[in-house]
Order: sequence, then structure tokens, then C-alpha cells
Amino acid sequence: MSAQPAEIQFSGPVNTIHQRRLPENAIPTGYGALIDAYSLTVPIPHQLSAIGDRHRVVISGEWRIMTPRHEPQASLRGHLTFALKYEGLDLAILKRLFEAVGDEPIIAWVSDEPNGSYARRVWFLYEWLIQTQIGLEDAAGGRYAQVLDDDFNMVRPIQTRHGIG
Repeated sequence: MSAQPAEIQFSGPVNTIHQRRLPENAIPTGYGALIDAYSLTVPIPHQLSAIGDRHRVVISGEWRIMTPRHEPQASLRGHLTFALKYEGLDLAILKRLFEAVGDEPIIAWVSDEPNGSYARRVWFLYEWLIQTQIGLEDAAGGRYAQVLDDDFNMVRPIQTRHGIG
């Protein structure tokens, strides 16, 4: 696990990213932004997301252009929360991202938001994908957060360490 500089630069409005032309100038977000900012070597998802300047969502084969109100904070937390919320789980990207950023930003996120559902999901996914336990005390409170959608028809054990189910 390598440490990254504290200030990662995320892209502003572009018309092309990952060799794909956007239908309009927009700000890459979610997994596409994380892949670009952290120079991750992973397969590019079939559909990427970006923030346009119009107040309507446009979904095409390769793009999901969201409205300005969906724009995440230009940070690891912001783009990762957006990705999990709107793009689902991409374990290959998450594993490479976690290898690139190390555990410090995860520890900081969970410490800042100990009951935050996305913080706890990311904490669980980090420990599971990297196969390590990081320096955090077990979750003490808050509602259980789901890592998988209800649409998955499988038994999911409750993880009390992370407060996820």
C-alpha cells in the first residue's frame, strides 16, 4: 500500500475521458473520476458518470450525465460515495483504489463519521478486499448499513465490527 499525496486533483469539465467522448462538456465523477485521479489500471466500466450543467439526467449507453445537484465534493470521499450510491459495487476498481490510497483516508473517514453508512461500507470493503484489519475500534452504534442491494438473493451475515449487514 502506497501513500498518495494529500491533494489529489480531480478533473474539471471535459469533453473526453478514458478515450470516450461525452455527449456534452461535463465533470467526470464516481469511478471514472477516481480511475483518472489515482491513475488506476483497471477495466473501464461500461457506463461512466459525469455532472452536466443542465437540470436533467441523461442516460445513454456509455454515459450517465447527472445534474449539478448531484455533484460530489471533489475528494476521495465525495467520488467514492457517489460511485457506491449511483454506480454500484465495482470490486476491481475498489481493490486497486484501496491499494493506491492505503488505510489512512479510510481511518480518517470512519473517525470523522463513525455512524456514516458509506464510511462503514468503505471500511468493510477495504478490510475485505485488502485482507487486513485496520486500526479502528469496532463500530459502536448507528443503524446497520447494507453493502449489497436487497435485490441480491443471498444470505449476508451481519458484520458487527463495521456495523453493516
